Amino acid sequence: MVDAALAETGGVQQRLRKIPARVVVYLLPAAALFEDCGRLAVWRKLTAALEAIPVAKITGTTLWDARARLGVRPMRALFDRSLTSDAPATYRELQPP
Repeated sequence: MVDAALAETGGVQQRLRKIPARVVVYLLPAAALFEDCGRLAVWRKLTAALEAIPVAKITGTTLWDARARLGVRPMRALFDRSLTSDAPATYRELQPP
């Protein structure tokens, strides 16, 4: 669903970056859930178990730039895709006009 939302909104990155667009999409809800930690601490928590895989060393500025580059359109598309007729009415009511 994330890849489809990125493709639909033109959010798929054109070149290899430290933080790919799809990773930013996963990072944003995690940052919202753990807002008291800050985005950089959330990144460290999410990548802590990936010791065997090389993970990019990033800064707060890197995260800021990645989020700014992504913009709001992919997140809105992902939200819209998650709204189905099976979703509770309260979720459907949250859909922007």
